[in-house]
Amino acid sequence: MGAIDYGRRRLLKGAAALGGASLLNGYLAMPAGAADVHTAKAKGADWYKVTRNAIDALGGMSRFVKKGQSVCILPNLGWSRTPEQGANTHPKVLRAIVDLCASAGAKSIDVYCNPCNDARVTYDKSGAAAALSGTKARLQYISSTGWLAVKEPRAKVMKSASVYRLSSEADVHINVPVLKHHGGAQLTMCMKNLMGAVKDRGVMHQDLTNSIPDAFLMIPSALYVLDATRIMKRGGPTGGDTRDVEIANVVFAGTRGVEIDALGCELFGVKPASVGHVAEAGRRGLGEIDTAKIKVKSV
Repeated sequence: MGAIDYGRRRLLKGAAALGGASLLNGYLAMPAGAADVHTAKAKGADWYKVTRNAIDALGGMSRFVKKGQSVCILPNLGWSRTPEQGANTHPKVLRAIVDLCASAGAKSIDVYCNPCNDARVTYDKSGAAAALSGTKARLQYISSTGWLAVKEPRAKVMKSASVYRLSSEADVHINVPVLKHHGGAQLTMCMKNLMGAVKDRGVMHQDLTNSIPDAFLMIPSALYVLDATRIMKRGGPTGGDTRDVEIANVVFAGTRGVEIDALGCELFGVKPASVGHVAEAGRRGLGEIDTAKIKVKSV
């Protein structure tokens, strides 16, 4: 069987579920009468509560997850590092999202990542396994049959790829990256985190500036939650030295991943236009990267 254009298929499926949302620049634009807040920023030392506050500011998880829907969550769980080392999405952020999905009536909740280190070791050391224990969520270990060939005709360099099957087949995909330094891409945020859904990351590394926006088009998400509770400022993506990690106590949430990435750049201390893949996304019209033009609801 040939590659399937699941990116557009889910966008249309999601639009129907939201009552006729229009498609705009690769992300879902909410219909008139729905929540009009696209981006929220929450701050505080209780990271579980801060995450819930950010999503509540958007109208709550019920805006994105309807009763009986299947949900697939992609946190950054790439490295065998502790939460304090800042290489992965914090378990409190992840748990808050899972709890909200369950309360919204999700039929199933699958959490996955294609980690660089051993999956079982990484899921345990990152705190993800413990955080999800006793919840409705299933922490997925991707097998050789867990991949699906997809195509994206709007892409520049990565027009097809094998992606995690549930990332395309679930009703709702939620992207939950951590904000951190990255030696190749400069920063890891929403767009870059989608490499965790792709089987062959080596191909992407040949042209990160273009392949990261391509992945953004290929794997659309209903909700983006950027964990900036603590930020690895140096030594990414693996890190290891807690002296390179700064506490920021911030969580961004929204429907527009490129905008959130631009705000993440600003919080990190760099201009969005100086980060290759963020600038490229702006050039393609995939989202606003001028933070002065981005409306943010702060809570």
